[in-house]
Amino acid sequence: MSSKNCRNVGRWAAGRRLGLVGLTLATAIVLEIGIAGTASNATASPLTYQGLAQGSSAEIQSAAVSSGTVLTRESYASSNSRPIRRRRPGSRPDYNYDGGHAPTYFANLGVGSFDPSSQPGRGFFFNGAVGSEINESMDLGLSIQWYHRSTGGSQVISEFQDPAGNTGQRVIETSDVTTDLVPVLGFLRVRIPVSGSVQPYVGAGIGWEWLTVDGTDDQGFAFSDDYDGVGAQFFGGANLAVSPNASVYGEAVWNASTVSAEFYDSFYGGTVRDEIDMDGLGLHGGLRFRF
Repeated sequence: MSSKNCRNVGRWAAGRRLGLVGLTLATAIVLEIGIAGTASNATASPLTYQGLAQGSSAEIQSAAVSSGTVLTRESYASSNSRPIRRRRPGSRPDYNYDGGHAPTYFANLGVGSFDPSSQPGRGFFFNGAVGSEINESMDLGLSIQWYHRSTGGSQVISEFQDPAGNTGQRVIETSDVTTDLVPVLGFLRVRIPVSGSVQPYVGAGIGWEWLTVDGTDDQGFAFSDDYDGVGAQFFGGANLAVSPNASVYGEAVWNASTVSAEFYDSFYGGTVRDEIDMDGLGLHGGLRFRF
């Protein structure tokens, strides 16, 4: 073969090698571009948005749009524009008798009569109480009550005539005595759960009682004596609801107390102690308010 033909064959072989090299480079470039495009369109994972949990809602939405992913507002709490409210640990709602929300406090006002079993007569009785509904069936409260009785008599001691000729009588009051008993007690009441608007209950209380007896005796001398002592009560009754926060009630109460007073008596030459038994039954009714 001539030297000219040898040179032509060498040039053709070199050109073929250069073409293969160029094709290889072009293929690599195309693959690189395709891989980069796929990575830029990949879906963002939830971890991407956890990094933005402290950011604003606009930042989260921007990240979601740029990644080609749409997130619902319910998916992540941090993307919700409304405040997230959680119940305080240990808190619970209050309930009324039929299971709904209700006030917590109550007040009672009532009137009736009280009859001490060892004393001469029945008298007026007032009851007032305030407290709290500590749960669905129990009340804790404080009551103040007042028992009042007045007895008296009169006696004609003489007749007279005034300068105008009018005739009259001179009257003296005898044994005019007023009795006032004031119990102040803390109490616990248990409401019995039943259906309907009637709510029966039972309870008991303990506290202190003050008794004042004053007036004039059979000889016309004025006196005033004060007594006090521990007292207890046991009661039962029922509330009849007339509205969600108001009811009427009726109650029977047994008062158990013996009040006393100590004083110096010159006749005996020492201190003596007087005791008065104020055990008795009271009946009263009135209104109960809840607030």
